[in-house]
Order: sequence, then C-alpha cells, then structure tokens
Amino acid sequence: MVTIEEKIKLFYKLLNQSMDNKLTEDLKELEDSHEIKLNESKTMVDKEAKEIEEKALKRAEVKRAESTSKSKVIIKKDIMALKEKYYHLFMAKFENYIKEFGGTDQYKDYLSKIMPKLSEEIKNCGKCDTVIYVTKNDKEKYGGFIKKEISKNGCKVELKTSEDIMGGLIAELPEKNIKIDMSVDSVLEDNKTYIMQTVFEALEAGDYNV
Repeated sequence: MVTIEEKIKLFYKLLNQSMDNKLTEDLKELEDSHEIKLNESKTMVDKEAKEIEEKALKRAEVKRAESTSKSKVIIKKDIMALKEKYYHLFMAKFENYIKEFGGTDQYKDYLSKIMPKLSEEIKNCGKCDTVIYVTKNDKEKYGGFIKKEISKNGCKVELKTSEDIMGGLIAELPEKNIKIDMSVDSVLEDNKTYIMQTVFEALEAGDYNV
C-alpha cells in the first residue's frame, strides 16, 4: 500500500519532470525563434550593407567621372590658352615682318597689284570725290604714285594718313557713304581662321618656332 508521503514524492517527481520537459520545450522554441530572427536580421543587415556599398560605389564612380570631366575641361582650356599665346606671339612677329615689308620694293609691287582692283571698285560706284587712307610711310614714299593711279578714274583724290592700319589702302567715298577696305589689316582679319588653324597645326606638330 502506497503511503501519502510516497504519493507526494511521486507527484513532486512527476511535476519536476513535467516542468523540466516544458522548460526544455520552451527553451527549444525560444532558441528556434531567436535563430529565425537572427537569420532574418543577418539577411537584412547584409542587404542594407550591400545597398550602402553599391551606393558608395555609384557615388565614387560619379565623382570619378566628374573629376575626369573637370580634368579634361581644365586640360582643354590650358591647351587653348597655350595655343592663343603662341598665336599672339606669332602675330606680333608677323606684324613686325609686315612693317619691314612696307619698306621694300616688293611692297610697291603689292600696292601696284591691289590699286587696279580698288580703282575699278571706285569706278563702279560712280564718279565722286575719294579719300584714300594710307600709312604715314606710304604717303611719304608712294603718295604721288597712289594718287596718280586712283585719279585715272577722273575722280578727285585726297590722301590722308591713318595709324589704324599697317599697310595697304582704305578708300572712302563720303558722298555715297561707301568704304572700300583693302588694307593689310583687312586681309589678315579675313584670313584669321586660316592663320590660326595653320599656327595650331604647327604647334600640334611640335613646331614652336612659328
């Protein structure tokens, strides 16, 4: 016969076993739950880390592209500045050459070639008084020659000097408000693009003695 005391001990033992089993189940359930949450958190963190990394790479790529673009612009500006510098140096030398050319016999031949064309244009404008602008040196050396050639049209010719031109002739017909520019400066301006292109090509070829 089982005594009350034995029954209590048995119940207590069974109760402990039940609690142990419940505790084990609860711990297992809690562990499983935390494992799932941990994996979810890890997946989320990995995803966020990848997104951050991709954004950082994109920003770095954009900055690299911007930096490269800016560098190209700066280099292009520097090259253009250098080209313009050499162009102006060339033109300064060329202008000195033209001034020297103005004192040669070849310059008179040059005037002889452009005056018939100028005279023809004046003639096409109708008979009227004409003012011819030349350099001071040209007026002193070739004034009579120029006036004689232009006067063949039967128009009255007045010679005036101009400090704004390096050589050649500028004709003004005040009565008709017409200006005919055959100065050396006009020739240079008309051919500026060609001159610049020639100078730049020489620079690109490595010829810095243009």
